[in-house]
Amino acid sequence: MNYTLNKIYPTPRVQQQNFFYATLLLDDYAGVLSEETLMHTYLYQYATQKQNFPDIAEALQQLAQTQMKHLSLLGETISLLGVDPKFRTINRQTKQETYWTSVNVNYEKGILAILNNNIAQVQQLIQQYQLHYRAIQDQNIRILLKRIIEDEQLHLQIFQYFLNQFQRKQ
Repeated sequence: MNYTLNKIYPTPRVQQQNFFYATLLLDDYAGVLSEETLMHTYLYQYATQKQNFPDIAEALQQLAQTQMKHLSLLGETISLLGVDPKFRTINRQTKQETYWTSVNVNYEKGILAILNNNIAQVQQLIQQYQLHYRAIQDQNIRILLKRIIEDEQLHLQIFQYFLNQFQRKQ
């Protein structure tokens, strides 16, 4: 099974610095539901599921690597937008910072719950990306977000595949 798309990632570029766009991307980068959260969730799940579900664990490890790539691309873009890409979000009205915490990680150990939760989280992250895509008018950033959304849609298919496989065995 392929865990990645055979497509290159766009080089991070921006038309100009923009605090608002950076705050949107910080949500995707290190919000409660973010690339940072999913990367750590998948790494935890890999460690706890490797013995009983090696095929799913392999997928989780690969997907964590993709999340790390997304983090790198978003971090570079946030920096280009003129904001330090610390692992935090910034409230757009109050400018208050909320730093990422490992409390955001889903520490579920049951495989059925893992797959269902991952599907739900990826669906929510795709919706969040789509919302940000519509809010951002910089075509360079939109190209990047579109590419990341494509990866997340593949991740959704992978989790749905494993869920279907697991349910058939029941």
